[in-house]
Amino acid sequence: MLLLILANLIGIYSLISLPLASSFTIDVSNLAELGQVNLLEDLYFSQAPFRKNNDSLGVVISAVAAVVIDKKTGQVLWQKNSELARPIASITKLVSALVFLENNPGWDTEVTINASDYRDGGRRWVYQGEIVTVRDLLNIALVASDNNAVISLVRSTGLTEEEFVKAMNQKAQALGMNQSVFLEPTGLESSNLSTASDVIKLAQSAFEVEEIKKATTQSEYSFTVINNKRQDTIKNTNKLLESYLNIQAGKTGYLEEAGYCLVSEVKNSENQKVIIAVLGSGTEAGRFQDLKALSQWVFDNYEWPLD
Repeated sequence: MLLLILANLIGIYSLISLPLASSFTIDVSNLAELGQVNLLEDLYFSQAPFRKNNDSLGVVISAVAAVVIDKKTGQVLWQKNSELARPIASITKLVSALVFLENNPGWDTEVTINASDYRDGGRRWVYQGEIVTVRDLLNIALVASDNNAVISLVRSTGLTEEEFVKAMNQKAQALGMNQSVFLEPTGLESSNLSTASDVIKLAQSAFEVEEIKKATTQSEYSFTVINNKRQDTIKNTNKLLESYLNIQAGKTGYLEEAGYCLVSEVKNSENQKVIIAVLGSGTEAGRFQDLKALSQWVFDNYEWPLD
């Protein structure tokens, strides 16, 4: 009888387990002591959040695809078209930041902005002939999502853009982003494809890096150009930093083909943390509303175990 129960348990668990929760395991070594298993939740939810309101089916959002996970266990708490490959626009910059940090020439390295660094799309915050530090460039790239700053960062590493993009794809594979491909480092190319599930994997890694976490939680950043002493202050593209949500990290993205995108880590008043990715929301305000709605629904409908 015990073997039958165990077999059924493993079968059910394999159905509900997702790749994002691959690090989450259940200790079934003491099943004999339990005598019988009445509910899968008795074991599975002993370490992970569990639904306290099974009558709530979810929330309506404008995003084409979305995923919410519990940061601690990786358990998927809500999803919509999570494996649908789509352009992710400037969320691409999180991959670029990770690759840059592995090839950082030094935070105080001075970089002269070249005409070849210019890319269409978005406002420019640094201009040809200006000299700025690598530290400022990373913040400009992540806070204001400046495409030219990204290209300047790529050049500062000593890698060609082709070599850098190759490293981006290698990084994506190392993170388990098996449905993602990148052709350039800014996110301007609509053929940079990923899924909501893969974006979550990217965020799990990127938001653990202090430099990225700090940059993506600043509502603004001030810098001074070295050679002409021009001073400027840039605003973060993530407007949720000024909302009631406790944003731990985040990155926006927009491209006509991608729609409005956002990935963020959110913490509630009880210190539970979730990571949410929304891809393809209908409007700029819509992506922020989608993420707020998902975070509210999850925190209302799930209960976290006591540590």
